[in-house]
Amino acid sequence: MRFIRHQSVYFVVVLGWVLLTLAVLAIYAGLLLNQSRDRHQRLHQQLQDRLWFQFAGAATALETFAAFQSVPRSRTFQVDHAYARQLLARYPQLHRLELIRRVPAEEAPRFIRAMRELGFPGFSLHTLAPDGRTMLPAPPARDYYPVVFTEPYAEHVQGLDLGAVIGTLPENEREPLTSAPFQTASGRMAYRMVRPAGFSLLPQAVARNIAPPVYVSVVVSIDMLAPEPVSLPRGMQVSVHHADAHGATLFERTTAPISTLERRWFPELTLITHIPSTTQSYLLETRWQLGWSALDRTTLGMLLGMLVLLLAAALGIVRLVRARHFARLREAERMAHMASHDALTGLANRRGLDEALGRCVAQHRPCSLIFLDLDRFKPINDEHGHEAGDFVLRNVAERLTLCVRANDTLSRWGGDEFALLLSGEMNSARERELLRRLSQALMEPIAWQDHHFTVGASLGVAHYPRDGVTAQQILQAADRRMYHHKEQRRNNPLAPPPMLAFNLDPSL
Repeated sequence: MRFIRHQSVYFVVVLGWVLLTLAVLAIYAGLLLNQSRDRHQRLHQQLQDRLWFQFAGAATALETFAAFQSVPRSRTFQVDHAYARQLLARYPQLHRLELIRRVPAEEAPRFIRAMRELGFPGFSLHTLAPDGRTMLPAPPARDYYPVVFTEPYAEHVQGLDLGAVIGTLPENEREPLTSAPFQTASGRMAYRMVRPAGFSLLPQAVARNIAPPVYVSVVVSIDMLAPEPVSLPRGMQVSVHHADAHGATLFERTTAPISTLERRWFPELTLITHIPSTTQSYLLETRWQLGWSALDRTTLGMLLGMLVLLLAAALGIVRLVRARHFARLREAERMAHMASHDALTGLANRRGLDEALGRCVAQHRPCSLIFLDLDRFKPINDEHGHEAGDFVLRNVAERLTLCVRANDTLSRWGGDEFALLLSGEMNSARERELLRRLSQALMEPIAWQDHHFTVGASLGVAHYPRDGVTAQQILQAADRRMYHHKEQRRNNPLAPPPMLAFNLDPSL
């Protein structure tokens, strides 16, 4: 309980609260991080499932269109358009369906004339500029792979040489070719998936190492694959890269930017997984830079509020404990003061004097003890009442207090008797002067209402260790000399105190 007395206890309480707050916030940060990781994992899995579904839909549309083209029957482009429109309606991520033919270079002029006669007067073998609309002449090649059918119809795509655009086309329908992302005429990004159409029905062609004559292609809209930024939490970046060595980016979406301070104080969560698709080998990467938005402000506010209330309660308890502690100390001091002091005069009582004298004797410190017994006090008390007697005693105590030092012990011994304990050696000159001042202070009249009282005192002086080696011996010596002085004053009221009468018998 000693520590509770110091003001530093408040500092210790606040420091403990700060450490507790840091610990609680660390635990909350750990829980929040785990929750954010779980949420990130769920979002990543949802995006992966969504992409897998769309990739699977595009692959299914490609396989279905290829199977449709492999059926050996007579039909026109109108039938192909009708079937393609059904596929586009079923798979909204598809931007366009295409039919490609392999045309050897020597047959290109005849093939161009045939296509123009079929109703495509502007048909030509060409490539496209990066803007996706401007047509450029196709470079010379052994074989050309022009687009001969599109749904929906696009004039700039009709005759587009895919061999010049995406390179060598696949010869195995089980391994479709996926192109790099490109810009369409409408300004949107897309990529193309190409595979042979019905080539598995021509084993003789495989044996003769002949390239497939017909290919099908689906153009997939990247905008339909990418998630909307508003559906992602703040600070999240989603990107899809091709899994090959070049790692071409399919798309990248970023939400609202995170401040530099948030990047410094909050961690970044990263997940990279392979999208399980047999036809489109892509990696999904999600990065979530956590920030203030990841905090649950309601929970954090309640937590901080509870911590503030805890601090207020702790400070209140400390203040209450300190108040009670000091109240007990004050009460103990008051009781100790009452036990060792006189209630009327405020001076030390007999117990207080005995304790002070006992300390001097125990420490072998020289001291002097003076007993004072008031004269003519009883008549004042009897004739004028206790109120007058109490007033005289208080006045005498005040006068005696002015005659002693601060380190001396002045006590009311009992009734009309006082005692003075002076520490240290006392020579004759000092003793005479002190006794003279004490006697003179008591001879001054005391005014009470309309009365003036004059009191005197019989004095008795004893010295330690000259007059005794125990406290009891010193008390007895002073008491004897006081009563001897009282006897002398009966015959001679002006008789000096015993130690001023140098011819006094030392045994007294």
